[in-house]
Amino acid sequence: MLDTLPDTPPARPDRPPVAAVRRDGSLIVASGQVAAVPGGGLLATGTTGADVDFATARACAWQCARNVLAAVLAQTGSLDQVTAVKLTVFVACVPGFAEQHLVADAATELLLTVLGPERGAHARAAIGVAALPLGSPVEVEGTFRIDDD
Repeated sequence: MLDTLPDTPPARPDRPPVAAVRRDGSLIVASGQVAAVPGGGLLATGTTGADVDFATARACAWQCARNVLAAVLAQTGSLDQVTAVKLTVFVACVPGFAEQHLVADAATELLLTVLGPERGAHARAAIGVAALPLGSPVEVEGTFRIDDD
């Protein structure tokens, strides 16, 4: 089957569908969420360490984590049985910026606040990148476990 595919993908007038959340048994994986706010805009745009200051980058990480939890809530109907497993936090930043982990702490703090210290504790990666979708300074994706009774 793979040998019948073209070498380059065909141009599409629209984007392919990507699920905000995908459930596989007791695991839920939330696609990366940018710092979108109600109304559809972004909390900030740009690069941390250039256009975006540290405090704003942390606020963006918090908002991204809120958006991740909102996607999980939309899938599950409740966060009562949700346990965080892992977050990956991407920070668009200038070369030499080495505080991605401190920006990511804001996303961790939100999960601990909403889910509590037991269900909110998680493994995490914080990664610096050159750019993120729509110019968002931060993007967060997460993996969660659902403890169905």
